[in-house]
Amino acid sequence: MKKITGDVILSNLYLREIPSILNDVVIEDGMFNIDGNNIKNLNNFPLSCNTLHLSRNPIASLVGIKQKQVWYLEANKTKIKNLEGCPEIVTTLDIKDVITFNSLKGNLKKINTNGNFIIQGCSLSSLDNFPIIEKGVLIYLSENKITSLLGMPTKCHHLNINRNGLKTLIGCPTHITGNFRCKYNNLEDLDGFPTVIDGDCIMTLSPIFNNQLMMQRSYFKKELHKRCRISGEVRLSDPEKIQI
Repeated sequence: MKKITGDVILSNLYLREIPSILNDVVIEDGMFNIDGNNIKNLNNFPLSCNTLHLSRNPIASLVGIKQKQVWYLEANKTKIKNLEGCPEIVTTLDIKDVITFNSLKGNLKKINTNGNFIIQGCSLSSLDNFPIIEKGVLIYLSENKITSLLGMPTKCHHLNINRNGLKTLIGCPTHITGNFRCKYNNLEDLDGFPTVIDGDCIMTLSPIFNNQLMMQRSYFKKELHKRCRISGEVRLSDPEKIQI
């Protein structure tokens, strides 16, 4: 078995494939970075490494990654559709601006303690196959097409679900130990609203319950406090487009 100690950086080299010499290599204490190439698949992927940077490639799938656990995996601006081929245990998963990504189906089982689960600016619509979330994990799911929160854990740290198609919060974690961001959705009610938020609550004014009084900050805050123990501030922004 071959070993490389330290980082292997092959970014911005116009590569069409991962060099075959890396197929049976272990990268110890370092990253594997192939950002900004023209790589379409993960053939010849190393046996293992700590950190994976795969962004800005036309990669269609994570199939080819051989290890079961990784500390950091970034696949921004790729063409992956789901998590098939993803390691089973990840501390930080970062997938942003991948319009083809629409499902959590795949190998991922758990996000480790104090990690990050980031699926942002994609086409995710369902939270089926949501991974186990350990203590202190930040969840960022903004700018997707999510219409239901069913499948989420009952407790998480920060949660950002801004700019989705949510009409209800049923399925939302009941206890958020950090900040809760739920701006620019289309909420029709507050069903499923968390019961405990230890940080701030950041939302957008909207006529929830078809009640125009909800457009008043004081009234909106009062309704939230009826349902939830919020330890931090309630911060409300004006809507971009009022929907009545």
